[in-house]
Amino acid sequence: MQIYNKCLCFFTIIVISIFLFNSCEKKQSNIGLDLIPDSDKLHLYADTIDVNCYTVTDSIVSSDERTLSPLGSYIDPIFGFTKSSFVCHARISSSNVDFSTVSKINSIELHLKYSTTYGDTSTNQTVKVCRLKKEIYFDNDYYSNFTLQPSEYEVLTSETLRFRQDSLAKIKLPDELAQEFINADKTNFINNTTFIEFFNGLYVYTDSVSSDGCIYSINLIHPDSKMVMYYNDSLQYDFLINSKSAIINMFEQDYTNANSDITNVLADSTLLLDNCYIQSLAGLKAKIYFPQIIDYFDTIKNVAINKAQLVITLKLNTDENVFLPPPKLALVAITEDGKYDFLTDYKLNNSNFGGTLENKITYKFNIPFHIQELVNGKTDTGIYLFANDNRTIPYRVVLNANGASEDRMKLEVYYSLY
Repeated sequence: MQIYNKCLCFFTIIVISIFLFNSCEKKQSNIGLDLIPDSDKLHLYADTIDVNCYTVTDSIVSSDERTLSPLGSYIDPIFGFTKSSFVCHARISSSNVDFSTVSKINSIELHLKYSTTYGDTSTNQTVKVCRLKKEIYFDNDYYSNFTLQPSEYEVLTSETLRFRQDSLAKIKLPDELAQEFINADKTNFINNTTFIEFFNGLYVYTDSVSSDGCIYSINLIHPDSKMVMYYNDSLQYDFLINSKSAIINMFEQDYTNANSDITNVLADSTLLLDNCYIQSLAGLKAKIYFPQIIDYFDTIKNVAINKAQLVITLKLNTDENVFLPPPKLALVAITEDGKYDFLTDYKLNNSNFGGTLENKITYKFNIPFHIQELVNGKTDTGIYLFANDNRTIPYRVVLNANGASEDRMKLEVYYSLY
């Protein structure tokens, strides 16, 4: 019962203190303090503690069945070269399809609906649409290290990628593909299982740009994204790309001409540099530790962390107006076996967890429970920081990290002794 009362007291102090720190500020008064014994007073403290932030690679992330599929390439003066492509299933829109009534092929096209752009849209890019010669599966897991060999696809067409005012690109495919569908045995069109065995899907990529460039985020499951065959002058048949299609995003990064900070940390991930670098599409992420927390509270007993806020600021003048910073960052715990897990703070109250870009320059995360766990003796296995939507939109950002700058990454902590 004594242990229970002590724990109840401890958590009551945390809850009351968090309420006090997050309430509207009022003018303080000392009235009545002389009536409270020293042993019953709540002693509140505040301090700013440095953190250790490293830039590490984010080379293997799951990349299948995403809402958006990035397509294109660009050259970033800080991060180097980035490129993205995708593979996907095309599915028949009805079962037991019969093309015996087709007397004339007008055309066959691939339609791609895009949602956002990242980079310089004025750069022309050549898109290649290929027929997959390798089976992919909807219920399999695929990661960013997925690649195709030249023998595993066949180029169907090549043309300049252009999106119209309705954000739709229409890419003409060879009539021979439509003719192949018409001439094929009807058993290939009984259902989508037989069709996908016959037509494995599409591989879409662009030639690498030599300067500038842009990546488009394609919404493949939008109703307008599909392969369309026009025939008999006024008829059409839709081959769908939808939520039942296998979709795999593919990424490529080349840091040969990147900023020297990046090439240095790729060679030695233990470097503590003034800046850290966040990049989507299996690029870069930050790994953060709190060694000073252990030192700071080493000799202080009965500590209740009332508020702990990780404050992160952008480094300005890093082409952030062209390559926009992510509107939100994600923060996850690293487990002892190296996997990801949600921080306790996120599990308890994700709406107050933070991570949204404020005033175009600052990110803040509320992590009092995580810091309390470290104070209580939990091993600091680190936390990862990366861009939200890091598998669909090519965000990148340079952050102030270590060093003596006032804008360095830091932990603002408020605590009480009991």
